[in-house]
Amino acid sequence: MLSCDAKGVVMRPQALRPATAKAAARATRTFRTRLAAGQKSCRKRMATLGALYDAEPAPRRPHDVIALPGGRTGERRPRPGPHASGKWLCGSVINDPDEVIAALFDQAEARDPRHARVWVLLVDGARH
Repeated sequence: MLSCDAKGVVMRPQALRPATAKAAARATRTFRTRLAAGQKSCRKRMATLGALYDAEPAPRRPHDVIALPGGRTGERRPRPGPHASGKWLCGSVINDPDEVIAALFDQAEARDPRHARVWVLLVDGARH
């Protein structure tokens, strides 16, 4: 099982952002050459990822998505889910999350400048 400390990418000291570099400079180190077991504070950066694709709506029933208690009887075949096409992916540990999200919206705007289609967005709960 992964702990909360397992998230993120350990960065080189020269690649830290100013606020993180300042916090890293204040942190006390147990060892001269390495961190103590499990210690990664002020040295990690989370990647921000974005995905954009087109999909036709695929109406389904609840039991098409989640199996009923006791399993399926086999009487009805589950309806197929939506199929993604025209996928566009982006991600970065260098750029700020705001920049990655802006690039995602720019790509969506280029695909649908009149906002004629329904857009569905999923983002994490971070402050950005």
